[in-house]
Amino acid sequence: MARQVPPPPLVSVVMAVYDGAAFVAEAIASVLAQTHRHLELIVVDDGSTDDTVAVVRSHAARDPRIRLLCRPHQGHAQTLNAGIAAAQGSFIARIDHDDLWHPQRLERQLNWMERHGIDICGAWARRFGAASGTIRFARGHEAIRYETLFTCPILDSATLFRGAVLRDNPYPPDAIVRQELVQCVRLLPHYRFANLPRVLCDYRFHDRQKTGRFRPLIAYRHAQLCQQHFARMFPDATVAEQATFAAITGAGSAPLDRSGIEAAVRLFTDRLCPPDREARLRMRRRWRYLWAKGIRNEDRDIEVYQRVFRAFRQRA
Repeated sequence: MARQVPPPPLVSVVMAVYDGAAFVAEAIASVLAQTHRHLELIVVDDGSTDDTVAVVRSHAARDPRIRLLCRPHQGHAQTLNAGIAAAQGSFIARIDHDDLWHPQRLERQLNWMERHGIDICGAWARRFGAASGTIRFARGHEAIRYETLFTCPILDSATLFRGAVLRDNPYPPDAIVRQELVQCVRLLPHYRFANLPRVLCDYRFHDRQKTGRFRPLIAYRHAQLCQQHFARMFPDATVAEQATFAAITGAGSAPLDRSGIEAAVRLFTDRLCPPDREARLRMRRRWRYLWAKGIRNEDRDIEVYQRVFRAFRQRA
């Protein structure tokens, strides 16, 4: 009698790890504790020099859903791509080795994606460790599109992708930092995004994170990607508008002077005041932040401030 081949899992979970022995066991446990059980966990080790491989192997020996791939050290993007290439699921979820999932994460996101026709579904996240608080990402696609002008609107560890999205769009090998934002800028014109408005992931902050070790490079690359996204969203933007946007998003940008604020007023009223209600509210918060950061106290002119708010209120 021929041996039956089990069907492929619905969800493939990809974890890229380098020297993550201190946290990887907790991350694995949070994946295996999902209420959605029809999954595989592909852990791709990027040439770790600590006990990461031994820790993962001990878990794999107890749960056949875990697969360990070991590779020479090549960097985070290529390690992720190796896991994506090995994934069998119709959906692919990402988790970093130091983050944790809530038990119903996959179940809730799968239901949300099917109900709303979403290609890429994130969720809210809770910081823990060296930071605290909840990250409430934009919910709808249009709000996410506008938020990407200023910040990364998803967290990879809280995001579920339709498998074809990542198989057709692997991470660029040269994406050393800000891989999430790189993917957002690339994928937003072609796929439907959403964030489920519920905390489904715990996002760990600690002193070994890349965000601390590569802070100047991250800030530079972040500004570069935001400006690239602006150019794609507004291909008819003038040179002056592009320069103004670069001034308010540039890495280490200084507070704007009077002429800079006037140019920012025009940019927000002409370009950054979308009809979509959630997107408009998000841009209004951005304007408040820019105002607080960008005008010297002696130069405050409430009329300049209110001009943008009138545009937000008048937009249908």
